[in-house]
Amino acid sequence: MQCIQQNNDCGRENAAKISAVAMGALSMASFGVFGQLAKYGKKVSWAVVCANYLMAFVRAVIRFTRNQMVNEPQTSQEKLLLLLYQTNWVVADLPGTIYACSGRSTPASLQLTRQLMPTAQLLLLLVVSYDDEIIRSWERFKAFMKRANFTEAADQITEGEISSLETAMKQNSTCGDDLKTLTTQVWMTVDEYRQKNPKISEAELRFKMSESDLILYDIPTVTNNCMPKMISESTVATAYKTRETLRKTYTVMINDLIKSGKSDNGTSMAAKHNAYTWLRMSLFLASFGWDPTDLSTIFSEFLQTICGPTQFMGEVDDGNEAATLGMSALHKAFKNSTLSWTKKGDGAVIINFKSKDTKDVTVNIMSAGDKIDEVDLKAGGTAQWRSNITALGGKTLYLDRWRPGFLGLPGTGGSSLVLWVPISRHGGHLEITAQLNVS
Repeated sequence: MQCIQQNNDCGRENAAKISAVAMGALSMASFGVFGQLAKYGKKVSWAVVCANYLMAFVRAVIRFTRNQMVNEPQTSQEKLLLLLYQTNWVVADLPGTIYACSGRSTPASLQLTRQLMPTAQLLLLLVVSYDDEIIRSWERFKAFMKRANFTEAADQITEGEISSLETAMKQNSTCGDDLKTLTTQVWMTVDEYRQKNPKISEAELRFKMSESDLILYDIPTVTNNCMPKMISESTVATAYKTRETLRKTYTVMINDLIKSGKSDNGTSMAAKHNAYTWLRMSLFLASFGWDPTDLSTIFSEFLQTICGPTQFMGEVDDGNEAATLGMSALHKAFKNSTLSWTKKGDGAVIINFKSKDTKDVTVNIMSAGDKIDEVDLKAGGTAQWRSNITALGGKTLYLDRWRPGFLGLPGTGGSSLVLWVPISRHGGHLEITAQLNVS
């Protein structure tokens, strides 16, 4: 990410750039946002927490099962259960769900232990056997809770809470479920690295996190998938702002957990766990629309403005419009430049330069703010520059034209092109036609 104004040559050398190693260099108050969200999560009784977690788990298993049967109709129940035991919902979410439904506090280190396994097996078998019949009505869901031996939780839920749960059962969106799971993954990913190496440095932990699937794919995908629901409940512009707010929230969360020793308010990582539990619940409830508080309002006091794009861009679908990769040509020099991006490809990045200028020019090529090459282009001529997604993916690509001006001295006034180069697990292919005009 290159946090400078386009064409701001003077400030370029001093610009604050976010790289894989310096991912957490953002100046943001971190624990304050968790304290605010904890207020909303704490309003919810443990019985409702249990029902919510169970519902999210049931919907996740149903979704996974249906996708598996579409892709492989002959999948046996034994194979299906084996596949489910490897999913995040079972490994990460289910232990916390069982603890919540037993009326016990959730430990910081969640594992599917031998003591939890019988309950986990029963829950999985019930969901696989009865599918979405479980969430057709409150009575059926209550029977499911009691069959799983969570009778006390089922009996404690009030009429008002039942009404909210019934509303949630009718939701087609899995946004709330996915946000809750994602919050659990964030905690567990950082905790796992610390468990494996208690002496791991902050710098090393930041680097490992920056290269994890959580950062590169999971957070972008989940927050993108929430867009239809957020658009339906507000406007397109507000939905995009809320998506960015959610992404910044996960940045704050990761940054706070990475910090060794104590957090901003003097709380150790183990003690932070309760706040993260309530944060997870708050995101879950807010995404369902049960809490009228606007997420953007909650976070605005704590999150400073960050220039984009962020490290959570994720993968980008195919497209040949400038907006596909946020391409911006400032002033006239690169006007009428075009691009073509495909998510599947050979991993190549190709820039075809085409001059309509009357003078020879030089184009500096910068990735994430650092100059990596330059191309000399004759007046009226053509040139080609090649690189790859591995080197450039997940960063801005910035083209800066140098052209002889007054007294033949080169200058860069009004002449730059910037775009985002995405990452892709399928290779990717980016081709840019950079047109150089008289300017």
